[in-house]
Amino acid sequence: MNIAVNMALANEMSGMEREAPIEVVKQSNLTEHIRQLEQAVLQTDASVVITSASGIVQFVNPAFERNSGYSANEALGRRPRMVQSGEHSSAFYSELWETLGNGQPLHATFTNRRKNGEIYHEETTISPIRDSGARITHFVATGHDITSRIHAERRLSLISKHDGMTGLPKRSLLMERMEQIIGRCRQNAQRFSLLLVDLDRFKRINDALGKSVGDKLLVKVAKRLVENVGAQGWVARLGGDEFTIILENLDYTMAVEELANALVFAFSRPFEIDGRFHYIGISIGITTFPDDGDDTESLLRRADIAMYQAKSLGRGTCVHFSPVMEGAIQEDLAIEVSLRSALDNSEFEIHYQPVIRPEDRRIVAVEALLRWHSPQHGTVPPGRFVPMLEESGMIGAVGRWVLETACSQIKAMEHPGEDPLILAVNLSGRQFRDGNLISDIRDILLVSGLAPGQLELEITESILIEDASAAGRTLEALSALGIRLAIDDFGTGYSSLSYLRRFPINTLKIDRSFVIEMEESTDAVAIIKAIIGLADNLGLEIVAEGVETVHQLAQLSGFGCRKVQGFLFSRPLPLAELTKLLKSPVQKFDSFLKENDKASSSKSFLQA
Repeated sequence: MNIAVNMALANEMSGMEREAPIEVVKQSNLTEHIRQLEQAVLQTDASVVITSASGIVQFVNPAFERNSGYSANEALGRRPRMVQSGEHSSAFYSELWETLGNGQPLHATFTNRRKNGEIYHEETTISPIRDSGARITHFVATGHDITSRIHAERRLSLISKHDGMTGLPKRSLLMERMEQIIGRCRQNAQRFSLLLVDLDRFKRINDALGKSVGDKLLVKVAKRLVENVGAQGWVARLGGDEFTIILENLDYTMAVEELANALVFAFSRPFEIDGRFHYIGISIGITTFPDDGDDTESLLRRADIAMYQAKSLGRGTCVHFSPVMEGAIQEDLAIEVSLRSALDNSEFEIHYQPVIRPEDRRIVAVEALLRWHSPQHGTVPPGRFVPMLEESGMIGAVGRWVLETACSQIKAMEHPGEDPLILAVNLSGRQFRDGNLISDIRDILLVSGLAPGQLELEITESILIEDASAAGRTLEALSALGIRLAIDDFGTGYSSLSYLRRFPINTLKIDRSFVIEMEESTDAVAIIKAIIGLADNLGLEIVAEGVETVHQLAQLSGFGCRKVQGFLFSRPLPLAELTKLLKSPVQKFDSFLKENDKASSSKSFLQA
C-alpha cells in the first residue's frame, strides 16, 4: 500500500486511539489493525479513492480500477475529474467543494464516465481525514456502483410514464415535457403550439362493439397520429380518447393550422379492425405559448375549451382558442350555478305548443315545453340550459316537476273539443332509465286526476337502441298504465324499424329538419312519404313538427299527414294564452292562414 495511505490510515487510527489510553495499545496491535484495514480496503467492492488535501489522487483500490477502467498507475498523481461525465453543473461542484472546505463529509450520487466512454453511476461519500492537530490532510471517497439500479429505475419510470396500450407518453410525462419546453421558450423568446385531439363519437363504437375493439381502435389512432405528425411534433395520450401534440418547431399559426387540418383529413379514412371498417373523426383544439397561456395548466385548459368549440361546430374540425370562448365557458358556469336553485326558486314555467288537425283546424294535443326565467340571466334558451340539466343530473327532479305541473294544469283546463286534449311530454334518457319512473307517473296521474290516455310520453330512437330489452320492459309497463307513447324526431336516429313492431308505440313525430327541407329536397319528400306510409301500415299516428309555411302544410296534407305543429299555427304559449286560444282556435287559425296564403297550390287546400 502507498505510504501516503499508511500515513492516512495511521492518522485515522490515531483518532481511534483517543477512545482509550494510548499506552494500552501495543505497537504490534497497531500494525495488525493497519494490515487488516489495508486488506479490507483492497478487497471491498466499494470504490476507494484517497487524495491529498489539494485533490491529487494518492491511492485507488482495485474496485475503483474495475469501475472506472483506469489502472492505479493511470490514476495516481491526477485529479478525480478524469471520470467526470460532464452531466453535472458547475453549481454541483461548487457546492461539493464548499462542503468539503468546511470540513463536512459529502454524500452524493455521481454520474461518471469510464475510460471507454461508458456512463456509470456511483453513490459516493467523501470524508476529510485530519491529523492530530485537526488539520485536513487527505480526503477519502468511497463509492458504490449503482448503475444497474439507476437503469432499472429509469426503465420503471419509462414504463410508468408511457401508456401500456399505445406506447405513447402519458399525462405525467406530457406535463414534464411541457414544463421543460415552456422554460426553454421563455429563455429564448420562442413559441410553441399545443393540439388537444379528441375522437368523435368514440363512445358509440366502444359501447356497441365492446372495449376490445375500442382498445384496438385507440392503438391504430395513436399510430396514425404519430405517422402524420412525424418529426414536426411530439404525440402523447392524455387519457381515454384524448391525445395531445406538441409542435415546438412550427412557429407560425398558419403552419400549425395546416397540420391540424391535415390530421382531420387523415382521419376521414376508415380503420380496419378484425376485417371490418370503422370510421371515426377527430376534433382539435389549439393553443399557442405565450399568446394563449404562459403555463401548462392554462394551455391545456384553453386547448380543451377550443376542442369543445370544435365539437359544437359539428365535429371533424380544428379551432384555435380565443378569449371569447373562455368568456362563454365562464358564463355557462355562472348559468349552471343559477340553474341549481331555479326549481326551488320557482323560476321554471311550462309553455304549450298546440298540435293541430288541419282538416278542421282543431287543437287535438299540446306539447309541454320547459322555459326558464332567471333573475340573473333573463330568459335562457332551452337549448342552453336543458343540456346542463342532463349533464348535472338535475333533469330527474326538474322532469318530475314538469310532469306534475303539466298534468295538473291540463286536467284543470276546460277543453271545448269532442275528444280529451292530449298532453305530450318529452322524457330524457336519464328519466327513462330511472327505476322509479313507473311509480312516479302512476302517482302523478293519481294526484292530478289526468286520465292516462291523455298523457303521451315522447322519447327518441337512441333511447330505445341503447338497451332494447330494458327499454321494452319500461315501455310495456307504461303502456299497461294506459299511457300513449311517441317516437320524437323520427328518422334522424338509428332508424332500426324492428322496434316499431316490438314496442307499443302510438305516434311517430316527423323531425322538423325534413319538413324544412321538403320544399327544396326530393329526398326529404321521399322520406316523409315513406314515414307516413309506414305509420299507416302499422296503424300509428303521425305528427309533423316545424310547419312554418302554408305550402308545407298543403304538401303534408296531400301526403296524408293528419296532425301538425309549428309556428305557422302557434309558437309555444304560456298557460293563460293557451286557454284563450282554446276558446276559438278555428277562427284564429283561418284568419292567420288566409293572411299568409301566398302560394296558389295552397288555396285549394284552404278552401276545401
